Amino acid sequence: MTNWLIIGTDQRLKIANELLLEKGHTSRYIGTDTFDEDLEKILTEWQPDIIVLPLLPMKNNIPLELLGEDAILFTGQTSQEWVNQLQMKGLRNHSYLQNEQFIWQNARLTAEAFVQLFYEHTKRQIAGKHFCIAGFGRVGKAVAQVLHNLQASVTIAARSDKQLAEADMLGYESIRLTQDTRFSSNYLVNTIPSQWLDPEKNENTRIFDLSSAPGCLMRPHSSEYYTIHLKLPGIHFPVDAAAVLVDAILRMSIEERGARCLKENESD
Repeated sequence: MTNWLIIGTDQRLKIANELLLEKGHTSRYIGTDTFDEDLEKILTEWQPDIIVLPLLPMKNNIPLELLGEDAILFTGQTSQEWVNQLQMKGLRNHSYLQNEQFIWQNARLTAEAFVQLFYEHTKRQIAGKHFCIAGFGRVGKAVAQVLHNLQASVTIAARSDKQLAEADMLGYESIRLTQDTRFSSNYLVNTIPSQWLDPEKNENTRIFDLSSAPGCLMRPHSSEYYTIHLKLPGIHFPVDAAAVLVDAILRMSIEERGARCLKENESD
């Protein structure tokens, strides 16, 4: 029997534990984002085989001596130093945030959540509106598709030739993003995780930032038309977001066991 331990205060992780239990797995949950006495106690008593860590880095990492030799860790964001320590001890670690299927499914949830967010903030319909999307990675692609399906016109602003070519091929208008780019759209959706935008050059544009903190505004700029929106899937669709996470870690754990069995057979 495999013992799971889910760690973190994010609502998705608590629900993920409940979903694992519904699927018949033996799992426990502790709502903390730091190593403390309660976490030490549950690690010692429960001796989990699979540990799912918080999405954001823990304030204090788990001491390696509390992790079993065969433990498998699924991590969100974590320091490279700690990852190196895990590898030196021979502990297996996989980042669910880098799992391709998780990333795409999470992007789709983000796009749907943005629609709800837009309605709440503007009290306007999407059909017939013009949106500019900065960046054409996974989230940018998902947002563009959802807005297009709701009969909005979409312009993609990107730096790379590859993203611009892909946007053109999919039928979107596109513009090359530079430091001097000015947006004619009333609505700008940023998906680029860097501080690149001077809002004073786009005074009448409503900016929705879907990237990670600290957002896209160049220091020391601010704007009354700018808002940043973090963790949209967990906020708007916590159950669906938790299901995406559970699907990812279960798939990754099956792949891990398969790889281990193959390695053991090769060594026989």
